[in-house]
Amino acid sequence: MSYTTLDQVAALFPTFKRGIPQQNPSDTYIQNYIDDVAGEIDAALQRRFGEAISNTPFSTWVGGLSTDAQNLLEKINRYGTAAQLAAVFESLGFTSLGKLAREYAEDYRALLLELNGWDSKGEPKPQGGIYDHLFDSEARTETPRPLLGGVAGADQPDDITPADMGQSNVFGKFDKRGT
Repeated sequence: MSYTTLDQVAALFPTFKRGIPQQNPSDTYIQNYIDDVAGEIDAALQRRFGEAISNTPFSTWVGGLSTDAQNLLEKINRYGTAAQLAAVFESLGFTSLGKLAREYAEDYRALLLELNGWDSKGEPKPQGGIYDHLFDSEARTETPRPLLGGVAGADQPDDITPADMGQSNVFGKFDKRGT
């Protein structure tokens, strides 16, 4: 299952004319690249979000993704295909298209690393990828909200602990046992 189309890939290269035999890669050839990249994307999704997919058939899970997630997958598929076309264009003498395709290759690499939750060195990022929440609603997400709650104690007299916090003074600021 592919996420992009021949037309969307061709649109990345404004001077590229499809369907000219012996001068350009054929649509069949480009479709093979689209399918190859879609396979890489599927492998990353199944590895990374296996828990979210669980017992649901993969195609059903992908079909149920949000529009934002579908758009992201289409972009990754389109840029990955364009990246694979770089060598083809250069071998045909289209150096400007080859250069443009290499730029798409850099974008594709960055997008695929984020989809996998990896940093630029290919190592897992502790906080996960920036797209994780698009594919798994229970993914750990960085938040600007405080993760821990509590009372520091400096705002209270030494003989009072807020009862509503369920705390005791035993291990508090004024504990004299260790000194």
